[in-house]
Amino acid sequence: WINHFGDPGYRYHTLMTRLWGVLSLRLADSDVLPYDFASYASEIRKYIGELDAANHVSGHVDLQALRQSIDAFEKSAQDLNATIAKALASGKIDAAAADKLNHSLMEVERKWCNPSGIPGRPWFKHTIYAARYTYAHLELPGVTEAAETGNWKVAAQQAQIIERELQTNTELLRAASRDFASSSQLSH
Repeated sequence: WINHFGDPGYRYHTLMTRLWGVLSLRLADSDVLPYDFASYASEIRKYIGELDAANHVSGHVDLQALRQSIDAFEKSAQDLNATIAKALASGKIDAAAADKLNHSLMEVERKWCNPSGIPGRPWFKHTIYAARYTYAHLELPGVTEAAETGNWKVAAQQAQIIERELQTNTELLRAASRDFASSSQLSH
């Protein structure tokens, strides 16, 4: 099947192997994991805009607090990016501080997981990304599916979950930035 239909010549297999290889090397050689949560915030903001445009969510659910949480998350991410850039430029990166920072960065992604999952499909725990029943991508799955069915109460609940996660991650990034700056002696 692969030879005839899926990937004749194994071009996609080769490409994905190269991609994962480069990604693995990039992660292995980084003092600090190359996450850009400011970009992540921008994407979440875009998803909210697209969802609102497609389903008129703001006519039924107050999205202002969610948008403010996205802004705060983006600001904390920008501050962290500046702290990391300053440390990398100085060449003064304490290995223990970098390790602690990397653990904090990985924790951010874990914080997007809701133990209850999304309504109707509790096996999908991630509140930012999931798959539709067709396996197509789905951003903000809990809010999106509720909005598409007109269940505004659930849409509002799901938006509040994302808002709380954004607030938690904002505090996590702020603490990580403070800790990393002080551990790396950036104030000296």
